Amino acid sequence: MSLLSLERVSKAYKVSVGLFRTKSFFALQNVSLRMERGELLALVGESGSGKTTLGKLVLRLEKPTEGRVLFEGKDIWSYRREYTRKVSAVFQDPSSSLNPRMTVREILEEPLRVHGVKNREEKILSALKEAGLGEEFLERRPLQLSGGQKQRVAIARAMLLEPKLLVADEPTASLDASLRKDILDLFLKMKAKGVSVLLITHDVRSVQYCADRVAVLYRGRLLEWGTKEQVLKNPLHPYTRYLIQNLPAEHPSQRKSPEITDILFYSEAVCPFYHLCQERKEECLSQLREVYVDGRLVSCNIY
Repeated sequence: MSLLSLERVSKAYKVSVGLFRTKSFFALQNVSLRMERGELLALVGESGSGKTTLGKLVLRLEKPTEGRVLFEGKDIWSYRREYTRKVSAVFQDPSSSLNPRMTVREILEEPLRVHGVKNREEKILSALKEAGLGEEFLERRPLQLSGGQKQRVAIARAMLLEPKLLVADEPTASLDASLRKDILDLFLKMKAKGVSVLLITHDVRSVQYCADRVAVLYRGRLLEWGTKEQVLKNPLHPYTRYLIQNLPAEHPSQRKSPEITDILFYSEAVCPFYHLCQERKEECLSQLREVYVDGRLVSCNIY
């Protein structure tokens, strides 16, 4: 049984297109995916690909419009409070998730107190050490920390309850290149201890460094999914090849976000990469086949 499974998951939003008129925007469409225990799965895509929406569904921040998200074989919405102990998150901007009025000790103690965990001091010191910070940080507040130190505190907090799955949404995007490897190394340490990590990122370089498997999203569709070696060294989908050949700027402020009208409205049966694809066929207008080639999933009609 896989640790995490998505079964034909779609997420739609209503978007106003005029006076008293709305259309459905599918941020995710018909996505099936799974993660195993102790695996680091990288979810890769440009801005607007749906990868953050997928992370929100896994974290129960939103409900899918269609399909199911399963954790250890059970629908995640059938869990009660214990789900928040099994699944933790780290986000792109740690400043937005750290209370500026609280000390690091108070920030780390809060989830332990909420869940009634004993031996709090011991767990706090252990988590802080694992995140690469010393005891001298306990009485500091977020404003007294650098960006990298804030992210380490966020990671320490996420690991306090010993989750089975960590969802990391662009965790290194706001950091300097010199700090990114340190944060990715923390995720590799977690993986070595059996924690599964869902790394949501635009940065193919980070994926090359630490991922086991890679899932490529574009306009809400899962276009390719396989091992890191398969997807990055021998990409099959035309979009995956395009993505690797045109690596985006490292900092998000330098990347252009697509207009909402560019990404929202397309038939469920049509490949979202059709208009940019150099290998498109007429059948791509009417269907999108999911096939397995050498053990990896490719959603493309050329195979």
